[in-house]
Amino acid sequence: MLSTPVLAANAVDGNISNDTDTANETSTASNDLFEELDQSVNEYNQNLSILPQLILTVAGDDVIFADIEMNDGNNLMVTAVTNSGEVTGFREVSSASEVESTVEITTTEDVVREVLASDRPLSTFMDSVDQGESEVEVDGFIKNAALRTLEAIY
Repeated sequence: MLSTPVLAANAVDGNISNDTDTANETSTASNDLFEELDQSVNEYNQNLSILPQLILTVAGDDVIFADIEMNDGNNLMVTAVTNSGEVTGFREVSSASEVESTVEITTTEDVVREVLASDRPLSTFMDSVDQGESEVEVDGFIKNAALRTLEAIY
């Protein structure tokens, strides 16, 4: 599974506890990343008109599932629903079985943070795919062809 830099999520109350319990630290790290992704969804939707058509072909009308391996060893799993390229729904899920996805992404927290901080998020993400740090799977011949083209261009 792999993802395009279209990740995003609904904001979660990120109350930070002084408790040193590992579960709380894990929750805080996942919540923080989820909140950053949620903010990036809004920015993505605001800039939809400048996206390459290939992005819309790969992730234009889809259910995107992303499994993000966190640095603490846990996983943050999110799903984004797109309609004509716009992210219309974004939420955290507890397992892949909750989602009937058409695009699946597997990546790491470090890659997601690099993509979020990048001036060229698509290139940054595609580099992570080329280096084997991320993986993307799509349904259908046309989406697969568009994904392969993205990999070749970026």
